[in-house]
Amino acid sequence: MMLRLVRSVKPEDWQLSSALDARRNRLIDSVSPQALLERVANESEVAAKRCEIQLCWQESIEADCAGYYRLVAQIPLSETTFDQLFNGNTGYRAQYHLSPEEGILYNRDVLQRLLTAIEIAYGERPLRVPLELVKQSINAPHSKIWIYGEKSAFDSAVADALNPKKWVQQGASRGRRAPLPNHLMIDVKGTFINFATGDLHVDELKLDRAWDIFNRGYT
Repeated sequence: MMLRLVRSVKPEDWQLSSALDARRNRLIDSVSPQALLERVANESEVAAKRCEIQLCWQESIEADCAGYYRLVAQIPLSETTFDQLFNGNTGYRAQYHLSPEEGILYNRDVLQRLLTAIEIAYGERPLRVPLELVKQSINAPHSKIWIYGEKSAFDSAVADALNPKKWVQQGASRGRRAPLPNHLMIDVKGTFINFATGDLHVDELKLDRAWDIFNRGYT
């Protein structure tokens, strides 16, 4: 249950180009952050029951991270929910646009609401590790969601479609695209955990993720 105040970016600050006119009504003030989160949770649980969620217990390939693993999942959403989540003025990137702290909190909100779907998917197709370890990876501080196949998704999206003043001033390029890939899937990536010690591993290059999205809409 979300008890804190969650803001939206003002419509006048979430400037859309004419290229998004067909999507404008669903990207500006069409759903509250809380209602959007509820839809993400509901749709993900339906997908899990249909065995449409892919789970993977992924080993790190970094040389200094041997023995560390994390949960990775792809979760499909409806077109409207996906679009509003990543490109709307109440959604995920909008929360980071407001402040890095609000983005971090909303990222955590999304992950918490996806846990039920992940548990259902695990029950349908168990991994080789206990569910508690899977949940530990998701609940750890540096877990995140993003767009699955983000490179091709952003590459194929129209340039300069999403134009908040701050992102324009910062010279953002990829972050000002509003990707809507055919697969419509969230990419969930847990935090890397060491089996033996319980230690967490964080890529130092990702420590500025919240500020990257805050400043440029992309990381």
